[in-house]
Amino acid sequence: MSQRQSPLIKVAALLIAAVVAGVWMYTSKGNTTGPDSESAKQPAVAEVGDCVQNTGSDGSPDMEIIGCGEAEAEYKVASKFETECEPGQSRYEQTRRGRVQFSMCLTEVAGK
Repeated sequence: MSQRQSPLIKVAALLIAAVVAGVWMYTSKGNTTGPDSESAKQPAVAEVGDCVQNTGSDGSPDMEIIGCGEAEAEYKVASKFETECEPGQSRYEQTRRGRVQFSMCLTEVAGK
């Protein structure tokens, strides 16, 4: 005599699989770091001495790396992962779900 699975067990297994897939998709969103990906332009890959431009707003900044010789360059990265910046510097934090993922201290590019 073969045992058949209850329809309720099948539904529960599908529901669990859907929840696991949903959690995986939510937590991995935006974690592409290949050289051609959008995140390769993001400040998390900025190094001390790189210049960035705010393509967002003052209230919701979106920093992108840009050549320091370009007219659009607004800030230069002075330090990374500091809890406090020097006087006259601006602090930029990249957060994800309320947690700081990356921070940097910025100085204004001369002439701006």
